[in-house]
Amino acid sequence: MQVPVEWLKELVDIDVSVEELAHRLTMAGVSVERIFNPFASGKIVSAIVVETRPHPNAEKLKVCKVFDGSAYHTTITSDMNVKENCLVAIAYPGTRFADGTEVRQTKIREVLSEVVMCSLQELGLEEKSDHVYLIDEDLEVGVDLVRHWKLDESVLDLDITPNRPDCLGVIGVAREVAVLLNKKLKLPEPKVEIFDEPVEKFVSVQIEDVEGCPRYCVAYVRSSKVKDSPLWMKRRLMACGVRPINNIVDASNYVMLLTGHPVHVFDYSKVKDGRIVVRCSKKDEEVVLLDERTYRLTGIETLITDGENILAVGGVMGAQDSGVAQSTEELLLEVAYFDPVRIRRTCRALNIKSDASHRFERGVDPNDADYVMNLLIHTIQQVAGGVSARGLVDVYPRRIERKSVTLRREKLRKVLGIDVPNGEVFRILESLGMEVRTTQDSWTVLVPTHRPDISIEEDLIEEVGRIFGYDKVQSEAPRILASAGGWSDYQKFRRNIKQLVRSCGFNEVVNLSFCKSSVVKELTKQEPLMLNNPMVEDMDSLRPSLLFGLIDCVAYNIRRQNRDVKFFEIAKIYGLKDGSIFEREKLGMIASGKLEEDDYTDTRSVSLLWLKGVIEEIGRHLNLNFEFEPATIDWLTPGRRAFIYVNNQQVGCLGMLTRSFNEVYDFKGEVYFAELDLQTLYENFNPARGIVTPAPFPYVRRDVSLLLPVGSRAGDILKFLRTSHEFVESVGVSDVYTGKGLAENTISVTFYVIYRAPDRSLTDEEVNELFENTIRKVEETFNVRRRF
Repeated sequence: MQVPVEWLKELVDIDVSVEELAHRLTMAGVSVERIFNPFASGKIVSAIVVETRPHPNAEKLKVCKVFDGSAYHTTITSDMNVKENCLVAIAYPGTRFADGTEVRQTKIREVLSEVVMCSLQELGLEEKSDHVYLIDEDLEVGVDLVRHWKLDESVLDLDITPNRPDCLGVIGVAREVAVLLNKKLKLPEPKVEIFDEPVEKFVSVQIEDVEGCPRYCVAYVRSSKVKDSPLWMKRRLMACGVRPINNIVDASNYVMLLTGHPVHVFDYSKVKDGRIVVRCSKKDEEVVLLDERTYRLTGIETLITDGENILAVGGVMGAQDSGVAQSTEELLLEVAYFDPVRIRRTCRALNIKSDASHRFERGVDPNDADYVMNLLIHTIQQVAGGVSARGLVDVYPRRIERKSVTLRREKLRKVLGIDVPNGEVFRILESLGMEVRTTQDSWTVLVPTHRPDISIEEDLIEEVGRIFGYDKVQSEAPRILASAGGWSDYQKFRRNIKQLVRSCGFNEVVNLSFCKSSVVKELTKQEPLMLNNPMVEDMDSLRPSLLFGLIDCVAYNIRRQNRDVKFFEIAKIYGLKDGSIFEREKLGMIASGKLEEDDYTDTRSVSLLWLKGVIEEIGRHLNLNFEFEPATIDWLTPGRRAFIYVNNQQVGCLGMLTRSFNEVYDFKGEVYFAELDLQTLYENFNPARGIVTPAPFPYVRRDVSLLLPVGSRAGDILKFLRTSHEFVESVGVSDVYTGKGLAENTISVTFYVIYRAPDRSLTDEEVNELFENTIRKVEETFNVRRRF
């Protein structure tokens, strides 16, 4: 919200600089985002036009000579309304207009224009102007208009939090300033001119939707004239970011900005019999509002009608056919209180937002209607004339009372950590508009209804603390007794896992626990746990796997040309088992692209065997022996998928994601994923690493290349080799070849076997014989043959 400082000065005697005022408001919780001036700045004075003549080289331009009280200046304009003896505002070179344009002397068609005659748009007092502003005030020539029109006053741009609707009006902000500066708040005192007939003769009110509109207040004004607003009102509206329209509409906006309570003005002639009926809408009713759009109602809106026609959607926007026109002379004024929840639902259903709804949905004061109404009548009479009928029609079937809250001295001292003097507590609360009764050890506080955010004792403590100043609270380190706490064994295990995965080149990510159910069903054929009230459609279920957050990260990076990624996450997944909801903590890893993106000599890419090697490396550090078996997981690519086991317990899976993921997430390239159950790993984890005594005798290694049919499992051969003799220490694969010289649908795999005897050195002869016998058995058992 934008608040002109000069408007605040009308309500409070401000004796500090604007910067100091902004600092104090910010420290008290009313954050000042910036201090700025929306108007023109520089040298702008009043001048009289002493001569006009056609431009010698342009038909649509006029050359004028103006006198500023001390010198004559030539200026050029396209406004043919400018005549001799007109009083205008002229800007000198160096002046900066509201839009940032700087005034300079310039030649227009060979005639020098020394100054500029200003429009209200250039001064920042109108959104759009078509003519030079002709001053209608009784001003002398040469008056400094920047100072006279208060264009040099600063404006505060406030960030008002949703819990402080009272600060959505200048009076509310002025109340904060008054209590911070220990000054008295000077509320405007409206004076109303009436004619001696009761308002009930002209208007009547019936509230059918009491839940949506607990209070509705109306007044009748006649003999008003619709015209342009005076300059002082335009200045304040523009400073607050509101576009001036005409004096009646501007007066209603002015009162809304001043009090924070939205009001509405109807053309009385368009309200049948002056009758107001407040009712709930009917489903599929249609209405055209002031924004000229047609809205289909849903049945939850509160409507202002005359019994037949819709005059407004209450608290949101007026109907197009009920607004004030240029010929309007009789006015029906509305000040009402609408239920904040109903307004919020209405705005959401109709996808509409207005200054009024912004305030109503946060909660305005339901008990200031008579004061706001008198202020509205006074303002309209001030700018448009007219007289009002005697009294108001005020229907208030469900009265909203003030809350009583007790504040204990001991609780105040305990929460704030300081002793606030009793007199200062009383002053702060009373200055904020509360009625305070002091008892021996507490205060009983009647909270005004313009503060709906205060309902419990802690709210009052917050008010005292922010006004007294949190900077006065001395910082003190909390005293915490040492205990036998610290990290549990499981937490240490998880931390160790993170360090191991990071050391393998992965970056940790943290994702939300939600995912899109339609994507889960499409890609994995799983039924995730659905949320009853999801925040957004894309997060309507709990994730059954870490895959969905991780693949989002991969897709996000690939779409931004970062194709070489390795991510991991440790978090919980959710599902149903035997009708009960469960959650398990998992380790998820995902990778795509090159293995070493910064090494141009390394052309290797992420692969299934590489990811399997990462998992085995982690297992070696954790004393876990992982085993891999072919998997039947539909969302992993056949031939590139496996289950992972530890001690015959399935702990996870790994594989390459199917191409359907590429289509859904719109990226290219192979993506490999693995997921491990952290709790099962922890249960099988043995932190005590066995001590291996170095063997006293050397080992002997033998290699052999075997031709395997595509699709066969090298792991079965490794198991056979590992148990082929007691001297076998280790076995493994040293090379895989698929190229020229091989039969179709075959692959060459080179296996190695390391032999070592515990009590002597093995000779080549006995190792050769042993190895030859073993390979012959492999050929017979697995129906394979040697390549060489």
